[in-house]
Amino acid sequence: MKIKIIHVSKRFSLPLWAVLIILFWLCLGCLVILLSAHLSHPVELCLFKRLTGLPCPTCGFTRGAFSILGGHIIQAWLYNPFLYSVLALFFAATSVRLLFAQTVRIHLTPMERAATWVLAIMLFCANWVYVIFYVG
Repeated sequence: MKIKIIHVSKRFSLPLWAVLIILFWLCLGCLVILLSAHLSHPVELCLFKRLTGLPCPTCGFTRGAFSILGGHIIQAWLYNPFLYSVLALFFAATSVRLLFAQTVRIHLTPMERAATWVLAIMLFCANWVYVIFYVG
């Protein structure tokens, strides 16, 4: 494994599809808030949960986002630890790039890459079990 800190441009462009997904998610969240307030009960939008009765691997993300907006960062992390840990790393890397115009490049051998994928999948599955049993 080789780790390098390299100089990059402070500016970077997001793909249009990523911007559209984020905007769609934000609009959907606002719609859920309005519907929940109007109907006086929570609205369930997760199709996976509706079909299987089990929470999906990303369940708790929207509740966590609303917790962050309310200033409850630890509560947000408890809703979905894996997702919010990855999100924190993303924001840290983006902040370093925007502030210092530097980024970390990690070069992995094929064996290290395979081990990294196995570890990521194991963490993802462990997080899903946590979400099923503790978040629901």
